[in-house]
Amino acid sequence: MPGTACRENPAAYLSGDDMDERGLYNMNYARETGFTVIELMITLVVVGILLATALPHLETFTKNNRLVSQTNDFVAAVQLARSEAVKRGVNTVVCASADQANCSGNAADWQSGWLVFSDFNLDGTVDPGPDAILCEPTEDCVMRTNAALSYNTSMTTSATRLRFLPTGLASNGGNVTFNLVARDCHIDQARKITVTSQGHTIVTTAACP
Repeated sequence: MPGTACRENPAAYLSGDDMDERGLYNMNYARETGFTVIELMITLVVVGILLATALPHLETFTKNNRLVSQTNDFVAAVQLARSEAVKRGVNTVVCASADQANCSGNAADWQSGWLVFSDFNLDGTVDPGPDAILCEPTEDCVMRTNAALSYNTSMTTSATRLRFLPTGLASNGGNVTFNLVARDCHIDQARKITVTSQGHTIVTTAACP
């Protein structure tokens, strides 16, 4: 009617889903729900507690797995040297190597890497010939190399090299023990790797030094 203000009917914008069980429109349909500040603070506290509890265990798990992997790499190199000595009928050597090309001659360099080679002329050094890549039976042959140990894992021993005879025996003047220790060692994150005179490799878990 003239002079009468036009009023919008809220019900015109509501659907049947906005009606309650009495068939009346619920005018609180637009009310939004969410977290209160207190609820958010409680959630953050709980998440913080869970992270503080889980992270140290995750770090320990990671360090243990890394140490196991590094131990296995070295043991595999030693076993390769022994098996190749028997297979080829020549002396083989595992030595500390900082450049993965030559023996360093330093017992402190094992954590910098090592290499495995056949020592045809028994001089304890790598003397590859022109066909070294073919690993001919009449010349030295580099069979495996390993880079420096990651994450500052230390490796100590008194020997600069291991030598295996064609019989599979080790020619090192007795048992040789390598001590592998994880950085920031905790409880038993260390391994003792012993190479016996018979050429066997024994790995034991050790306490942190």
